[in-house]
Amino acid sequence: MRVTSNNFSDNLVSHFHTLARRQLDLQNQIATGQRISAASDDPFAAQQVLQLRDDSAANAQFQKNIGTHQEFAKVTHGLMRNLQKVLDRAEEIAFSIDDIDSDEDLKTYAAEVNQLLEHAVQIANAQHRGEFILSGTKTDTAPFTSVKGATNQITSVTFVGNSNVAESEIAPGTSVASRVPGENRSGSGERGLFADSGAGADIFAHLIALRDQLASGDVATIHSTTRDQLLADEENVIFHMAKNGALQSRLETSLSSAKDESLALEHEISDRADVDMAAAIVRLNQQQTNYQAALQSASSTMNLSLLSFLR
Repeated sequence: MRVTSNNFSDNLVSHFHTLARRQLDLQNQIATGQRISAASDDPFAAQQVLQLRDDSAANAQFQKNIGTHQEFAKVTHGLMRNLQKVLDRAEEIAFSIDDIDSDEDLKTYAAEVNQLLEHAVQIANAQHRGEFILSGTKTDTAPFTSVKGATNQITSVTFVGNSNVAESEIAPGTSVASRVPGENRSGSGERGLFADSGAGADIFAHLIALRDQLASGDVATIHSTTRDQLLADEENVIFHMAKNGALQSRLETSLSSAKDESLALEHEISDRADVDMAAAIVRLNQQQTNYQAALQSASSTMNLSLLSFLR
C-alpha cells in the first residue's frame, strides 16, 4: 500500500497533538490536584462528585441550623431559669403568710410580688439577635403587652404573639424547633411557657392575683387557690426546662453525627475527584519520554531523502 508524504505528516502531527494533550492533562491534574476538570473526563465519576457535593452543601446547612438551634435553646433555657427564680420567690411569699399577722407586712409582700410581676414581663419580652424569643413566628413583635391602672401597677398582661414555632431541618427529613410559644390557651399543640390551659398555668394572672390578695389581706384565697396555681405554673416551667435539656442533648448528638458525615463526604469526594499525585507524576514522565522519542523518530525519518532509498 502506497503512503503519501502528506498522510505521513498529517498522522505525525496528529500523534504529536495527542501526546501533547496527554501531557497537558496530566500537568493540569498535578497543578490543581483534581483528576476531573470537566464532566467529559469521567462522566460517571463527575456525576457522583456532583451528587456528593450537593450532599456536602446540605450537610453544611444542617450544621448551621443545628448551631442556630443550640444558640436559641441555651438562651431560652436561661430565660426559663430566671422565670423559675421569680416563681420560687412568689411561692415562698405565698407559703410564708401563715406566720404573718400584720396587714402592713402583707402589703410589703404585695409590693415585692408587684416587682416580681414587672420582672416576669421583662423576662417574657426578652430578645436575642433582635428577635423576640417567645412570640412564636411573630419574632418582630413583643409577645406580651401590659396594662397599668391608676396606681401604676400592672392590671393585665395580654399575649400578642402566636403559638406557632418555626422549625428547620437538622438532618434529612428531621426538623426541630428550639423556641417555645409564650402562651397557648387552645389546649392543643405546643404548650405555652407563661400560660397553658392544659397545664393550668397562667403566670401573669396568678402573680397579679397574689399581689392583690396580699394587698387586701385575702389570705384565705391564697391558701385555697393561689398556692396551687403557683405550683402549677412552676411545674409547667419545669416541664419546659426538661424538654429544653432533652433538645440540647439531641442537638449535640446531631451535630456530632453531621460532622462525622461531613468528613465521610469529603473523603468520598476526594476518592473520586482528587488525583493520585505520585501516579500522575509517573505518567507525566512517561508521556514526556514518549513525546521525546516521537520527536527523535520523526526527526530521523524526515531527514531521509529520496537518494537514501536508491540502491
